[in-house]
Amino acid sequence: MFRRPETKATEEKVYKQERIGEFMTTWKDFPRPGLAAWAERKKAGLMGTAKSTHYIPRFRPFDMLSTPNQSLVILENENHHIGVESVVGAQDSFHRFIDSDMVYFQFCGNTTVETEFGIYEMEPGEVILIPGGISHRSIGRDDSLRYFCRSHEAVDYVMGEDQYTSQTSFVVKRIGGPDWNVAQSAQPTANGRVIEKMHFWDDGPDDYTLVERDYDSIVGVAGLRRGQPGSAVRKLRAFDHFTAIVGKGREDAGTQPLMESASMRIRTYNMQDEQFAFHRALRSEEVRIQFRGDALDMSEFENVEVSPGEVTIIPLGISHSVISIPPEDENFLRLNFYSKLRWRVPIDPTKHLFDSRFEVTTTVHKQAEWRKKLAAAG
Repeated sequence: MFRRPETKATEEKVYKQERIGEFMTTWKDFPRPGLAAWAERKKAGLMGTAKSTHYIPRFRPFDMLSTPNQSLVILENENHHIGVESVVGAQDSFHRFIDSDMVYFQFCGNTTVETEFGIYEMEPGEVILIPGGISHRSIGRDDSLRYFCRSHEAVDYVMGEDQYTSQTSFVVKRIGGPDWNVAQSAQPTANGRVIEKMHFWDDGPDDYTLVERDYDSIVGVAGLRRGQPGSAVRKLRAFDHFTAIVGKGREDAGTQPLMESASMRIRTYNMQDEQFAFHRALRSEEVRIQFRGDALDMSEFENVEVSPGEVTIIPLGISHSVISIPPEDENFLRLNFYSKLRWRVPIDPTKHLFDSRFEVTTTVHKQAEWRKKLAAAG
C-alpha cells in the first residue's frame, strides 16, 4: 500500500516503541465496573496480527450516495440505524419518526431544519437531536451532507451547553464529488399545504402513512407544556467542550459524551500525537468518523491512514489505538458512535461511486483557556 512520506514517518515512530499498555473496558458500569483490566503488551503484536470475518475495511460513505436527497444506512442493529444522506434543496415532505429519536451530525454544507419546535440552522461540526414524534423537514445548501442516527431507544442524556470551553466554526468543502444542483421544484415552501410522512421502526419497504397538513400548523407550534415556551430539540457544537488533549491518560480525559441512550453513546475527540495506550472494548463496538485532520488508525487488523469523510469500524474485542499525521499536527477532530449491540453492515464497503475528499477551514471565535495555557507553556 502506498504511504505518504508523513505517514511513513509517523508509522516509523509508532514501531520504535517496543511495549505499550492496553486498557480493557466493559459498558459503563454493567455488568461490572467499567474498567475491567490493564495489561502491558508487545506493541508490534497489537498491529496487523488478526484476521476475522467481522473485519470491515475503511470506507467513504458519502461516495456511496448515487442521487440527491438519498439516505443510505451503513450500520444497523436492533435499536440503531446509522447512515449518511445528501440534502439538496428542500426535502419533499416533513418526517415524523413516531417511535424513534433522530440525531443528525452535519458534516459538510449547511442545513435548515424546520421543526415543530422552531427552525434550526446547522453548520459543519454540529449535532442535533430531534426527539421521536416531532415532525421536521430539512433544506440543504452548499453541498449539504450529514450523518444520521435513528435510535429506537430514547436518547436520555444530552450534554449541557454550560460545558462549552470554546467557540469554533467550520467550513467544509467537498472536492471530486457530484454536481447536484437544486431544481426549482426543490425550493422550500413556507406556506400552504405540505405532506408529512410518518415512520414506524418496524415499517417494511411497502408500508407508508401520509398526512396532508398546513405548513403553519407544523413549524414552530410546539412547546414543552401547554402555553409554555421551550424546546425538546437540542443542538450542540460537537467540538467545543474539550478540557485537554484527549488520549493522554490523565485523570481529566478531556472529553465527555455528547449524547447517550441505554446502549449507544456519541463522543468526540481532539487527539494530538499518539494515544497513551491501546484500547480493547469488551462490551461495545466503535465507529470512527474523521472530521478534520489525518490520522493513522492502528489495530490488530491493520494500520490504515484516514482522512476527513472516512470511516473505520472496530468490532468487539479488537485492540486499537490512533496517532495524528504528522504526530505534531493539531487538526485531528473525530466523532465516534459506540454501541453495546453489535452492528451489521448492510452495504458493500468496497463500492464507491466517487473519489472525493474534504477540505476543512476552521475559524476560532473563542479560544479555550486550557489551550491558551498550553500555548503559553510552549
